Amino acid sequence: MGRKTACFVLALALAFVCCAAMAKTVEPAGSWNAVMEGLTVHATVGEYNEVTGTFEVTMYEPDQFTVEAVESLAAGDVLLADGRAYTVKEMTAAPDGEPMAVTDGGFEIIFDKNEDGYSARYSDDDRLCMHAFRKLYLAPSPIIIYEDNSDPETDEPKVTEGLENILKIKAEKEETSIGFDFYATTVTLGKNLQILRIRQDFDVAQ
Repeated sequence: MGRKTACFVLALALAFVCCAAMAKTVEPAGSWNAVMEGLTVHATVGEYNEVTGTFEVTMYEPDQFTVEAVESLAAGDVLLADGRAYTVKEMTAAPDGEPMAVTDGGFEIIFDKNEDGYSARYSDDDRLCMHAFRKLYLAPSPIIIYEDNSDPETDEPKVTEGLENILKIKAEKEETSIGFDFYATTVTLGKNLQILRIRQDFDVAQ
């Protein structure tokens, strides 16, 4: 290789390195990226696509009701909760005094007061009523971890590092329990919406 050719190749290599170092993320105006960076949210972590290097992640948030909506609920009304439509059979009070809707199907939904109004949960297992609000395809961070806090007898969560190890755990849980289901699972997002952490807490369905 001649001296001029070698210098040209070196110049191209340096230009590539400089471009890579200056690379940035371009996103639509009003993007959720800045809002969701650092967020921890309930999510169902679905299939991992090895081609795209992403998980299918469906995100959930608790149902929130206004004080007026809950206090005006009456027999015959339709209650939209937990992604379902329930017909209210009667309104009564839970043992703790909070409003409770008894549905035609026999479900009891308790409304808990908070600073924004009321959240809702089922009386039999205390599961929060939640709804899906966004589905994204997210890449794992190179330093992704999995925290297993599903054993109520253990004080500290068991931490697993690395995508390969986490995928093995995910496959095992999908065979033996509910997998990475949103009731028990949260994800923490980092820069460019990479998944920094998947955490599972105890859930009655496990």
